[in-house]
Amino acid sequence: MNEMITINPSPALTFAKLKMNGDRIFLNTGILKKQNVIVTVTGRHSRSDTLYDEPIPAGAGGEDLDRILSFDRRVLTAEGDIHVNNVFIGPGSCGMIVRIARGTSARIVEITRGGGDYSAIRSTLYLLEEGASLTLVQIQQLDKRTLYIDDLRARLAENAQLKITRLDLGSAVSYQSSKVLLEGKSADYAAHGNFLLNGDQRLDINMIAEHIAPNTVSDMRSDGVLLDRASKIFRGSLDFKSGCKGAKGSENEDVMLLSDGADNQSMPIILCGEEDVEGNHGATVGRVSDDALYYLASRGFDEEKAYKMIVRSRMNATIACVPDADLRDELEKTVDEVLA
Repeated sequence: MNEMITINPSPALTFAKLKMNGDRIFLNTGILKKQNVIVTVTGRHSRSDTLYDEPIPAGAGGEDLDRILSFDRRVLTAEGDIHVNNVFIGPGSCGMIVRIARGTSARIVEITRGGGDYSAIRSTLYLLEEGASLTLVQIQQLDKRTLYIDDLRARLAENAQLKITRLDLGSAVSYQSSKVLLEGKSADYAAHGNFLLNGDQRLDINMIAEHIAPNTVSDMRSDGVLLDRASKIFRGSLDFKSGCKGAKGSENEDVMLLSDGADNQSMPIILCGEEDVEGNHGATVGRVSDDALYYLASRGFDEEKAYKMIVRSRMNATIACVPDADLRDELEKTVDEVLA
């Protein structure tokens, strides 16, 4: 069934003519099949025989996406380092629940590939129990004809720590939504996304950190590079609920525009229902500074090589977080192909 849905709605409306309150897309939900997504999990993990029977918390993607998604409610427990490989071989949708047990530290490297001239949707709910720690590295390398929706949700208990590093290189249009609930005292959440877009690629980001408990901390960043006619919109929301006394949150972005046709939009939001909190936001959007170009020119680099070196350095800072050497080499080659 082909239907129009609202995706990535802003939690607080702005002036309608800015067209930043969310997006509307056609999605053929009738052909989305979970068997078109091959999910392979390796490393230290286990799968529950019983089903997760609690309600799935609402995501940042919006009510329409919540209605479409279905989750595999057999909880996967990460017991150490694991690798998740998602391959789309057709129009598909999949949802999984990942648990990090009390006091456990885990690292997950997740790669999404495949795709074609169709839609691909993936959703994950992360459950971090008391004192749990998760380092999550996400790499998106889908076919540049694909419409992709990535939905991340997380619940953090007391003293839980979630650190996310993300790199977006593929898909024609990508809707990235994340909603993290800091439900336990002193829970800590940090997310750093990086992207390199060219041609007519578009990235639509909606990130929400919901501070519920006291002394919680969040830090959301979205950095990247736009070439040609590529475009990006960043909606970052810090939502301080009543009772989250002492909570601190920040949202920042640093975007480099390397063509006159590239377009960047930013909408930072701070919602405050508690007095004793601290929220900060900032954005840096622009071109490579003349000082940086002059410095590299004085060392023998022409303008083209200087631009490439600066972009590579930005991407490599994220790629360095990938533990697998072969994958790092692959990602560096992908960056070079885009810059070529």
